[in-house]
Amino acid sequence: MSARENKEVVARLYEEGWGRGDLQAFDQAWAAHHVLVWNEQTQTRQARTVEELKRIVRSYRSAFPDLTVRIDEMIAEGDKVAVQVTFRGTHEGVYEGFPPTHKTSSFTDMQIMTLEDGRITRTTLGSGGLKYFFGVLDGSALAE
Repeated sequence: MSARENKEVVARLYEEGWGRGDLQAFDQAWAAHHVLVWNEQTQTRQARTVEELKRIVRSYRSAFPDLTVRIDEMIAEGDKVAVQVTFRGTHEGVYEGFPPTHKTSSFTDMQIMTLEDGRITRTTLGSGGLKYFFGVLDGSALAE
């Protein structure tokens, strides 16, 4: 597939999947043999099925029901797509055992995705995920 087509796959994943909660977008974009790399510093690699990813998305969208996702920038070359994306939402539901804080927060992350035949086979996250930036993991969101 072309770099343009790969960008379209990634954009659909964020806009429809994360942004609107359309879980079918993950079925269409996520390869069965996908590897998730949390970040290069920790060297944490996990195989993630599409069903696991959809469970994670449902959990985030339940805790942050007004979650919005904005693609700030996207660059593609060959089989790789780099995307800068901003997540924003209000912590209104229980998240990983933490009660709602009713705080609105946002974070921007960079991710690099590798695609094969129109499916994302590898995602390298630039961060530890939403929980770090919403202040849930370190408890800062709970302090007033």
